[in-house]
Amino acid sequence: MGVTVSREEFEQIVERAIAGIPARFRARMENLSVSVEAWGPGRDLLGLYEGRPLTERSVSDGFGQPDRIRIFQKPHEEMARSRSDLEQTVADTVWHEVGHYFGLNEFEIARVEARRGRLRALRGRAKAYNTRR
Repeated sequence: MGVTVSREEFEQIVERAIAGIPARFRARMENLSVSVEAWGPGRDLLGLYEGRPLTERSVSDGFGQPDRIRIFQKPHEEMARSRSDLEQTVADTVWHEVGHYFGLNEFEIARVEARRGRLRALRGRAKAYNTRR
């Protein structure tokens, strides 16, 4: 199936995903570059964090190159069933890579993502309930 958008539209989707990260986390995201590329090193790779997680840093560390999160457009488009699905998958990928920036491993990220999924489902049910009233 798939959904195709322009590079500019995809970058805007990524920007909205970053804006959707809770402010308490965004405020701590320093010296971090987020970029969009067509493809990653693996055809099915959606994103990649490159850097030294916050949990491995020290106050004695000097200034270094920015950490980097790369978001890959084409695999997202190939997976997407709709525009909203594309936006949600990008948001999930951005959140996942930001989790690595904060020092979470794959298991910890999976736990956070499961919780986010449950909360998203609850919000969806509450929204549906409120619109029926």
